[in-house]
Parts: sequence; structure tokens; C-alpha cells
Amino acid sequence: MSSEKNLLEVTKLRKYFPIKGVKGPGVQAVQDVSFFIRKGETLGLVGESGCGKTTLGRTVLRLYEPTGGKIVYDGNVLYDNPLGEDGKPVGRTLAANMLPYRRKMQIIFQDPSASLDPRMTVGEIIGEAIDIHKLASGKGERADMIKELLGKVGLNTEHANRYPHEFSGGQQQRVGIARALAVKPEFIVCDEPISALDVSIQSQVVNMLEDMQQEMGLTYLFIAHDLSVVRHISSRIGVMYLGSMVELGESYELNRNPIHPYTKTLLSAVPVPDPQLSRTRQRIVLEGDIPSPMNPPSGCRFHTRCPYATPRCSQEVPVFKEHEKGHWAACHLLES
Repeated sequence: MSSEKNLLEVTKLRKYFPIKGVKGPGVQAVQDVSFFIRKGETLGLVGESGCGKTTLGRTVLRLYEPTGGKIVYDGNVLYDNPLGEDGKPVGRTLAANMLPYRRKMQIIFQDPSASLDPRMTVGEIIGEAIDIHKLASGKGERADMIKELLGKVGLNTEHANRYPHEFSGGQQQRVGIARALAVKPEFIVCDEPISALDVSIQSQVVNMLEDMQQEMGLTYLFIAHDLSVVRHISSRIGVMYLGSMVELGESYELNRNPIHPYTKTLLSAVPVPDPQLSRTRQRIVLEGDIPSPMNPPSGCRFHTRCPYATPRCSQEVPVFKEHEKGHWAACHLLES
């Protein structure tokens, strides 16, 4: 169960990737994203490929250094570089030493085979974090911890002596989860942890993550493409488009009553198991391609594909604000 206390607070977070030889900010992967996550809850994050979900997750953990904004974890400021009147960071960067927070904040990577060192055994992979943070007093305690972690994720103790290539995709992802749990974290970024797995395995991994959340009091930022999975596991859901957060709300409310045109489009594309209902429901099809994050449109970033766009949408950036209790969105149409 989630508490009323915010474990993570992100304000106006930006992440740009400069391009050598090209003037300007470069790739504007994350643009002025703000949200919070309560302790013990799961915040789902959805959006098209390339919208900045993974970059946001890694920037929150400061695996990528932010370009601007503020990150507060459990009341402690991890990064603070506010924006000036011109919209650019003013340069007063406060960046905390992250080593004490590495134990508390972990990540499960999207591609399990690419995130595991092929030269290390599973025992060495899981034990590496235990050694770095000096969590075991001796080899015996270290081995016991590794065995316990393998059991938690549904693997056998003898798997500790095997190499990653000897496992299936689902088993590799379980190893990745065990590695994330090795330091007893409080907050985990789940970066599409089931997208590379078979459908039959996906439910097992999702159920395992839910069980561990209940058992260990974990807090998740769950990034995924599958809206039905996100709806199942998340307390609240955030929707991203081209680096910006366009809507955020309680899971049930956002699925029942989406208020941003892009969210409505995403939900209309979710398959329905009832053939008769599937034939009668309206499908919203967007025209045009996603603009480049190197040169995003002025005003609302979605206006080039929005069927309801007005001249104002191309001129002014909509404010991301609360329109109903707990339901946030950035759209000029909601203000009229």
C-alpha cells in the first residue's frame, strides 16, 4: 500500500544530448517534466517509442546527468539547476554525491541479455553490488545472500554458477531483477522489464514484481508500451509525448476518462478481447510522423498531429496543471 509521503519529486526536469558540430541544444529528449511518486506506489509511464521514457528514468537516477530541473528523493535534493526567465538553466547546479543513494535507487534494464556481463557468472553478477556496498561480512554470508535472492526470483541455487547465455530471456530478466534487489533498494525504475519476453512469461514477471513490492515495500517507476499491463500494475499513469508529460492521473480514472487527445488516441489502440465490441468502438488514427526531438514544434509538441489543434496550440506551450483532483494534463482545449 502506498503512503501519502512523496518518495520522489521531479520538477521541470530536462535532458538534452548535444550533437558535435551542430549548433543548438541538440536532441531534446526530456523537456520540463514534473511528477511525484508516493512511497510504496507504482507510477506507470507510457508513450510511443522514442518519446523519452527510458531517458527520463535514467536521468531521475542520474545515470544521465540532467540538463536542468530539480530531483528530490525522500526529502534530499539530488539535483537542482533551476531555469531562468529565458528558459535556460541558470547554472547554480547542486548535485549530490550519489553513492549513498545507489543502494536506495536501482534499475531493471529493458534488454536482459545486453545488461548482463557475458564473462561473469550469475553469482558474480549478483554479488558485485553486495561487494561494492560491503553488505556481507564474509564469503559464507555473501553466498547465502545470493542464494536467497535467486530463490526470491524463482531460480535455483545451482544457477549461480552458470553464465547469462545459458538462460532463456525470462530467466535472464529474473537475474536482472535479483541484481537490482541485491542492495535492498527502496525505489526501482523498471525500464520495460517485460517487453523482450514471451507473453506467457510476462505475467509471471509482473506478478513477481507485485509480490516483491508487497513483501519489501518497494516503489516503482514502471515504463512500458503495453497499456493493459500498465493499467494492471500501476497506481497512477503518466503519458509522455516527444519528451513532455501530457497527462498524469489515477490509473482507473485515466483509463475511464482520458482528457488529453494523445491519451485518447493511445487508449483507442488497445486491443479489446470482445470481437463485437472491437468492431463497434471508435479507433483514432493519427496522421503524420512524430517530429524530430532535435527540432520539436513550437507551442504544444502534439499540435502537428492533433485533430483538434487551433492556432494557439502552435504558438503557446500549454501549462501542465491539475484540471481535476489528481488528474493533470497539458492542453489548451481544456482551458476553453
